[in-house]
Amino acid sequence: MTKEILINYTSLETRLALVENTVLKEIHIDREENPSLVGNIYKAKVLRVMSGMQAAFVDIGAKRNAFLPIDEIHYANSQDKIADILRDGQDILVQVLKDPINKKGALLTTDISIATDYLVYRQGRSKPGISAQIKPKSERTRLNDLMCSIVSSIQLPDSLSGNFILRSAAEGIKENQLTDDINSLIGVWRSIESLKAQKSPVSVYKETQKSQRLVTQMLSLGIDKITVDNPSFYESLEAVCNQSRGAEKPIINFYKEPGNLFDTYEIESQINAALKLDVALDCGGHIVIEETEALSVIDVNTGSFTGEFIDHITFFKVNLEAAEASAKQIKLRNLTGIIIIDFIDMKVAEHRRQVLQQLKQAFSEDKVKTVISNFTELGLIQIARKRTSQSLSQILCVPCSQGEARKNFKSSETLAIEIFRELSNIELNDKWRALEISTSKTVIETIENKYAVQLNEFKNRTGCNVKLSLESSVLSDQFNIIPVQ
Repeated sequence: MTKEILINYTSLETRLALVENTVLKEIHIDREENPSLVGNIYKAKVLRVMSGMQAAFVDIGAKRNAFLPIDEIHYANSQDKIADILRDGQDILVQVLKDPINKKGALLTTDISIATDYLVYRQGRSKPGISAQIKPKSERTRLNDLMCSIVSSIQLPDSLSGNFILRSAAEGIKENQLTDDINSLIGVWRSIESLKAQKSPVSVYKETQKSQRLVTQMLSLGIDKITVDNPSFYESLEAVCNQSRGAEKPIINFYKEPGNLFDTYEIESQINAALKLDVALDCGGHIVIEETEALSVIDVNTGSFTGEFIDHITFFKVNLEAAEASAKQIKLRNLTGIIIIDFIDMKVAEHRRQVLQQLKQAFSEDKVKTVISNFTELGLIQIARKRTSQSLSQILCVPCSQGEARKNFKSSETLAIEIFRELSNIELNDKWRALEISTSKTVIETIENKYAVQLNEFKNRTGCNVKLSLESSVLSDQFNIIPVQ
């Protein structure tokens, strides 16, 4: 099985795709106008302490106020009252655990965590630790002694009151490498301390670019190849992979071919398919996926599949395939929170057991914490999947405001970015001196109001005139680019 990472970069967004044997498994999208805040550290201001909720609303300088529950205050005890720990107007150092989603603000913690190449610092950790992936007892003993020796010989800042955890990459590390890594982290912490002198709310630390952080996390999956279409990303990823101490390092390619990297690998079509509500099964059945703000529901249907035997065998076969397909779609679409799967009713207990086992097996390598319940009396399975970021449709689409209730419509921002992506492809063809873009009113307004600078840069760079044309025959989630010789 070949595992690849494809990274498509533009000035407006970065997209990272995890592909196994040409099949899209994960897609991560980070937009310049709405970048991920996860991992960022802020000197923030407590706006309101909510005693009844045992939580506080905190200003980190974002569009929406963030949320800090008492469970995420590392120095609080289980019997503490939040009103005794925080007060309105208080300055506090916090880190983002989850990005804002829908109307909810970011989730915060005071348990600050900073990662370097070989270790992680945790503000709320009482003892040092070593990654469980380092198995040899002799190596764990050596690393523990090495860490204790270095820490005792270095003057740590008083505010660095937590402890270090050695990462799996530290296996076989030398004393000078670990010393340099700890000193590097101390430098980051001192930078944070100096920025804390500024008036809150203020950002004091920004996490590594999301795409690079994801690549680092995915290297443990046994990635064979990474292909990236941006030269600066190519150089930075080479450095990241060279620092990896795994036995196998992926091949890193710089994509130089004309056209869109994702089109070449047929990723664009797979992303669009992941926005559809209906997913066909090989057996002829299908699943229907509907996502709401409160929960997501997957309905399993037999469709055209009638099977060769009596009904309970037919239903069992459809449900088995639906279990694996549902897990794939949940991970690909990044569905989180409460997810309900409505399987076709099965009377045989052994069939229910095998379908549940198939579902759990399909989630066995999921990086996101997932809890799967047993079948209810109504034939439903409930899944609780930890929410850390928006789903694919929340990033790319808007709620349907038209009569078609069963369809995801791409947002005007998504369509505008797709237009600029197409323009970058057309840019390679210098015989076109004028272009007409036919699209809806909202997309035109988005380009004129939010992306006028990018449009003018394209015109100046190419000498190509671009006309935005309102076309009533073009659907609200589509556009046409017509070159004029």
